[in-house]
Amino acid sequence: MNDIINLQERARKVLEGNVFSSETFFYTCPSLDQYTHQWLWDSCFHAIIWSYFNPENAKKELLSLIKKQFDNGMLPHMCYWKSAVGLIPRIGDFLFKNWPEKDRSRITQPPLIAQAVEKVYAQTQDQAFLERMIIPLQKYYDWLHTERNEKVSGDGLVSIIHPWESGMDLLPIWDHIHKIKRLFTIRTALWLNKIIKKYNQVNWEIAKIRELDLFLVKDVSFNAIYLLNLQVMANLCGLLDQKEKKEIYLQRAEEGKKTLLEKCWDEETGFFHSIHALSDQKLPEITISGLFPLILDLDTQKLDRLVKAHLLNEKEFWLPYPVPSVAKSSPYFTPKGGTLLWRGPTWFSPNWYIVKGLQSNGYEDIAQEIITKMIEMVHISGFREQYDPFTAKGYGARNFGWSTLLIDLL
Repeated sequence: MNDIINLQERARKVLEGNVFSSETFFYTCPSLDQYTHQWLWDSCFHAIIWSYFNPENAKKELLSLIKKQFDNGMLPHMCYWKSAVGLIPRIGDFLFKNWPEKDRSRITQPPLIAQAVEKVYAQTQDQAFLERMIIPLQKYYDWLHTERNEKVSGDGLVSIIHPWESGMDLLPIWDHIHKIKRLFTIRTALWLNKIIKKYNQVNWEIAKIRELDLFLVKDVSFNAIYLLNLQVMANLCGLLDQKEKKEIYLQRAEEGKKTLLEKCWDEETGFFHSIHALSDQKLPEITISGLFPLILDLDTQKLDRLVKAHLLNEKEFWLPYPVPSVAKSSPYFTPKGGTLLWRGPTWFSPNWYIVKGLQSNGYEDIAQEIITKMIEMVHISGFREQYDPFTAKGYGARNFGWSTLLIDLL
């Protein structure tokens, strides 16, 4: 018990130390070391943990996010507030000048804001907060359905148009799209920059982006989160007695799940693969993205293959400190952290989803073992951005906000 209390206090100090606020905004940056802006999925994670320590901060975090919402409903993956701009240049600032609007980006990130709102509501029972959030939420998930599903392929899955939208920037999956030989930081940054400049030229119109086909992917992890959050949206609409909206989100979730199983599941490998949005061609890498459907209601056979053939496979994901972002068997696997992110180290946000999925599907013992290993990682290296899956050595930013997700699992 004392150990849990100690972890809680350490986590709270991390969040408190990363706060930027004024009369008009409140947000928790991922890390003062490197990331001083507001990121969409980071802030959702932060709000979930704030709901334990200070629910009012959780509400303010999410309300700040929707202040930067576009008229069409899109929520940007980054919000630039005045308190962060003008400090020592941080990661992401090199692209700042390329966004058409200078206070927010034009791409989004994994859509888990409904989960964050649901968590805050569960902790507070604040009906007024839920009523304030529901219309922005509906605009966002409806935008995803229209702009990223109907206008791209219309099969129920949503497409991402930039690697950063996946939240896992440089997974080896994307190597099959950018085709950069001898991947290194500067060359990759130029490629990321090129995509944004091209989209600026076509005014970010999805039809023209579709024609460019620079990066159009139905990513497994993004879609698993999207489908889960459609179910959450149905629950939230039900709480507000919006029966018609509830049925719409349930229907979309069911349609998307059916397509995910038909197009992304590979019977030969027993794994889910992200696919090219237009051709449906599978992108053949074993990365943590393919484990995310554990959070959905899958049949027992698929669950067992995902867990036993992949998650618990010591040649892939079951390393001393799981779950690595790339399977050990991959030629791209690099356990040490560096500027090329998501090439092997363990990160806590995917772990949070995988643990939740294991718990909901009856794999409690495996989930608990991952939680125990996460606790060890924090004891060894603190709340870090990423960890070596063999030694738990911490890499990247220190006092990293979303690594406090461990608190939600205790």
